[in-house]
Amino acid sequence: MFINTELLEFIRLKNPLSSVVKKYEVIEKDCCKCPFCHSKTNSLNLFHDEIYTCFHCGESGDVFGFVSKIEKISFSETVQKMAKASGIYTLEELKQKNIFRFWDRFLILCEHYHIVADSILQEYSSELTKEYLLSLKYGKEPDTAPLEAIMQMKYGISKEFWNAAPEHIMEYLTAERKHNE
Repeated sequence: MFINTELLEFIRLKNPLSSVVKKYEVIEKDCCKCPFCHSKTNSLNLFHDEIYTCFHCGESGDVFGFVSKIEKISFSETVQKMAKASGIYTLEELKQKNIFRFWDRFLILCEHYHIVADSILQEYSSELTKEYLLSLKYGKEPDTAPLEAIMQMKYGISKEFWNAAPEHIMEYLTAERKHNE
């Protein structure tokens, strides 16, 4: 299973450590009983909602390590399980199902109009957060309205483009270009 760091980051954003741990233990002030050594005291500490450490048995790790250890599954199984539970496509799903995402449309649009995608993303970085952009790339049902509105306002890209069937995208862009000339 091929995994990229961007996908892992998005899964982490969608699965904060505290929300995962509280499925198994009661958390009080970033501490709980350790589900691995079954300590009687709150020896498992959560640091910045990213790392856990048990000061009784020494077990530590991130959200992937926690799920992997508690569910007794491999890292790749953990990633797949967490992605599925969060409504996130894995790279295998994208490749196997040949999914044509909103993000793919955006990149085609940028290439067709000779727009540097990064410049748009940089210009609107306060509105298009990293989590939002990752949802466009990997989310199964992303909110596309903010980027659609920006592209409509800045470049006049109509709603029809975003709704066009994948096999008709280039036809649409060619017709649009001829119409504007």
